[in-house]
Amino acid sequence: MSFAQVVVFLVAVLTLGYIRLRRGISYSGGVPRVGKPGVWGYIQTAIKYTLDAENLIIEGRTQFDNKPFVLPTLSGPIFILGPEYLERVRSGPDSVFSEIIAVNEDLQLPYTMDANQLDNPVQAHVMRTDVNRAIPAMIPEIFEESVLAMDETFKIPNGQDSISIPIFDTMTHLIARISNRVIFGEEMCRDEGFLHAIVRFAETTPMMAPFIQWSPVVLRPIVYFVLSSLFGGKKGALKYAIPHLERYMKKRQSMTEKPKLVSEFMIQGVPQHEKVQEIAVRLLNLNFGSIHTSSIFITQTLFELVLLPPSDIESMRQEIGEALECEGGWTKEALDKLNKVDSALREIGRYYGLMHFALPRCAVVGYDLGNGTHIPPGYRVAIDMKRIHFNPDTYPDPNRCDIFRFSKLRSEESSGAKYAFATVDSNYLPFGAGRHACAGRQFASMELKIMLAHILLKYDVSLPPGITERPKNVIFNGAIVPDTKANLIFKPRSGHGGKVG
Repeated sequence: MSFAQVVVFLVAVLTLGYIRLRRGISYSGGVPRVGKPGVWGYIQTAIKYTLDAENLIIEGRTQFDNKPFVLPTLSGPIFILGPEYLERVRSGPDSVFSEIIAVNEDLQLPYTMDANQLDNPVQAHVMRTDVNRAIPAMIPEIFEESVLAMDETFKIPNGQDSISIPIFDTMTHLIARISNRVIFGEEMCRDEGFLHAIVRFAETTPMMAPFIQWSPVVLRPIVYFVLSSLFGGKKGALKYAIPHLERYMKKRQSMTEKPKLVSEFMIQGVPQHEKVQEIAVRLLNLNFGSIHTSSIFITQTLFELVLLPPSDIESMRQEIGEALECEGGWTKEALDKLNKVDSALREIGRYYGLMHFALPRCAVVGYDLGNGTHIPPGYRVAIDMKRIHFNPDTYPDPNRCDIFRFSKLRSEESSGAKYAFATVDSNYLPFGAGRHACAGRQFASMELKIMLAHILLKYDVSLPPGITERPKNVIFNGAIVPDTKANLIFKPRSGHGGKVG
């Protein structure tokens, strides 16, 4: 594209976008809107939301006394609802509150992946059934790959006793490699070209989706083409995934015993007529969920762990060592006993989360809020997550990130699964709730606990010299991401590690 063509393209996008927004904000229902009135007031507030969602939501919450309010975004208005509406949104049928339409809008799946992801979401069913049942068998491989990958990544330069790591990017690549040990297999998880492509896909998809969403429908294919050409997209990852799957599908015809790989479960689970490319895109979808979410969770957790006193870190190491000794190594039973590691992950989900609101849905037929107000058909709704996660009646001292909050509750109440990282309920919403709760959360929990436990046993991790505070989060379009530029220092602990049980 020439400079003039780019200018014309941008002017067209902005003009059509303005027309679309002008139509979109002319809603009825009597629910007040945060920000200044009028079209330009809406656009000004929507830009503020893109850059500072948290304070804008606080403003709406305060201004309207915790009653429902409309939050302007560049993708259209969102009706922000309080905890009293949680059950109605969570349990409402898709014919009333559609999660599918909301996900499609948020990730622009027909462009960033393909329409098949929502038309027939086999990948979610495969994760909930075959993959969850296979988790115990996957643990030794996930652990082995964690050890190999970290030994390579955290290798100490000659003449030094530690290494400074750009932690978010490093964890993103580690998650990609370790996850794909059981998604595509050993060959692909160590292919640097594939890892680079799949990480780029996972990182750029949530960045591109808002720009596609902000664009008029007629221009969305062009916007995706331009953005994916500049920043990456599914094409780079599919260049590796499709030939690999084609080779594997020929090889599997003569296999007497199929490997416990996610790709194998996916092949078994999809309709017989489904093409290799469609299967590959489903596996890219799972990679996106794994890499994007897990890299955020583990980075945020490490940022908190480096602030703990040494005695707390030692108590976590002692618990890990006792669990491994009791259960004979890295097994599901051992992971189930890592209450402090699990608690740290769950508290990160409560305190930071992934978004500033939960349970995004589209009101398909409209919804009566009572008191003469309603949500018109076709508009977005979401639950104000901070009012739930920071409720002092549920979480004492909610404004403190207490890494051991849930392990203490477990010991006090002798309860196991109730306070586990992967457990969803009406007071804990990072993974959603109800029938649409994240299908991969059990897999993510297993992988993250292995990685964190191994890091705690083998390394001392600290902030760089002169840094005394945790790095600040990055907020964009309502999403919460840890500082992508921050470094942490890794120093090996002599004589520590682990064996596959």
